[in-house]
Amino acid sequence: MINIKRYSNRKLYDTQAGRYITIEEIGQAVRQGEDLRVVDHASGADLTTLTLLQVILEEERKAQGWLPHQLLARLLRAGQAHIGALLE
Repeated sequence: MINIKRYSNRKLYDTQAGRYITIEEIGQAVRQGEDLRVVDHASGADLTTLTLLQVILEEERKAQGWLPHQLLARLLRAGQAHIGALLE
């Protein structure tokens, strides 16, 4: 598992590689099957979900249409309870 610390200046630090990592590199790692965890350096709060959402947002921004708006609308309509049921 890759452990990443997010600093207040929004920089992401890969603790195992001992270097800063970009959002693009996080996306590549996930696509290659790596598991990762992102935590706030100061508070220790888990920021993994927010960071992965940021990766998706950047991919959408680059591809413009990568995610169909119908999928996003369905996710919003389904709500947290229904999405959680899909993961079980």
